[in-house]
Amino acid sequence: MTEPIIRIVIGLIALAVGWAIGFFDSNMRAEKKIREAEERAKFAEEKARKEAQRPIAEAKPAPAAPAPVNVSGVNLLRLWLDEKEAPRLDLDDQTVNTTPISEAHRRRLVTLLNVLRPWIEGKLSARPAPATPPPAPVAAAPSPAVASPGPVQKEDRPAAPLSMVAQINEILQERLAGGPSAERGIRLVESLEGGVTVICGSQKFNSVSEVTDPQIQSEIRSAIAAWEKKYTPGG
Repeated sequence: MTEPIIRIVIGLIALAVGWAIGFFDSNMRAEKKIREAEERAKFAEEKARKEAQRPIAEAKPAPAAPAPVNVSGVNLLRLWLDEKEAPRLDLDDQTVNTTPISEAHRRRLVTLLNVLRPWIEGKLSARPAPATPPPAPVAAAPSPAVASPGPVQKEDRPAAPLSMVAQINEILQERLAGGPSAERGIRLVESLEGGVTVICGSQKFNSVSEVTDPQIQSEIRSAIAAWEKKYTPGG
């Protein structure tokens, strides 16, 4: 084979090798670009999906606040301020007029203050003993060498606190003692409605203002004033 032919063959082989290398390199670059494009498309799709879900999550309603607890019962006494910072008074769940306060509302307020008085003065009422039967006594043989014990001392129990009407009645009896009205059987008792009933012998009055004898009515009002000065806070 002549030299020119050999050179031509070698050139063709080199050209074929170069073309093959270029072909494979071009294919690799194309595949790389395709993968990058697919990754970018996948990332954009994932981002779009998250953006679409965000308004749905933000649009979810907030959890409802818990409903207020309904406490059964009656509000006996409430002191509060209105929108003008003026003090207002509620008795038995009803707002009362205090300019001036009526006699019935005044008596009710004094009764509630009398209930609060042990708390204000730091005195706690005694709790009743539990209703459990006492243990059965155990009979013991008497011993001649041991002297018989003396009488057992009874445990002192605190007396039940008197009601407001009973306290005023005590003051009234002290004022009437030794006077001309001491034998007339004048006393104060608490009615079922929480008010006061005046007993004058065989007569009964549902309020102090109904007492027909002005002297007795004056004595009762003086006893009420003395009670308020003694027991009402700030009196």
